[in-house]
Amino acid sequence: MRKLLPRIVLAAALAWCLSAQAFSPYENYLASGKPRQVGLIARVHPDRLQDLPEAFAKLQSADEKAAQAKAGIRNLSAFTREIGDQTWLVLHFVQDGNRPYLGAARDFEGATPGTRGLGELVIPHERARRFGSRWLQMEWINYIRGRDISIPARSRLMIVTTVIPEKEQEYRSLHQTVWPGVVDQVVRGNLRDLCVFMTGIDDLLVEFLYLEYVGDDQAKDDARNNSDIINQRWWKLTDACQRGLPGVDGNWVSMDPVE
Repeated sequence: MRKLLPRIVLAAALAWCLSAQAFSPYENYLASGKPRQVGLIARVHPDRLQDLPEAFAKLQSADEKAAQAKAGIRNLSAFTREIGDQTWLVLHFVQDGNRPYLGAARDFEGATPGTRGLGELVIPHERARRFGSRWLQMEWINYIRGRDISIPARSRLMIVTTVIPEKEQEYRSLHQTVWPGVVDQVVRGNLRDLCVFMTGIDDLLVEFLYLEYVGDDQAKDDARNNSDIINQRWWKLTDACQRGLPGVDGNWVSMDPVE
């Protein structure tokens, strides 16, 4: 058996290499056919800010949701936050895994009358203009599926901070190797679809974190998450890579849900 062990390990490694289509775990996930998490961002036109709640409400009708589903889009949510002197709108949705991932922004733009109407309220991010789109599809740098429950989320949260430029590589590396204990506590804390997105805004490297809560006592679960020793050790490393938005105390600040 001892002589066979190296051969078994080698065979397993070769099988994994043959099943994987690229060296990048990110690219392999995109090729897996599983649903993807998408984060889109654009500036809200200052003269159209008051129109945003009504425009987003139209996207919540049954007909709109059915049309979005045909375009491979579901579970849409929207959040705003003033960064610098501009109001930014961030959209999160789940995209069907059989669609080209980098087409998510254009899929959203043309999906329905409601998505086209929402696009009329925004000013494209500078990088989005280069891609001929109103919306910039942000880098998706981390995903923890978490609690596997097929029930509607009880709450959704989007929070935002910045990554210190000199710490970018360290921060990205940490999120390519998330500790099992951190993942376990996401499940224990009744959280799911924890996503980290990143993009540049002016001279800031901005990070957005989205998650959903599916438990029965969020205050109790939050307290357990905050007191978990593995989480505390993890946050000590990640916090050192972050800096709050200008004028914000602490690293993270919540974004305002569009309702």
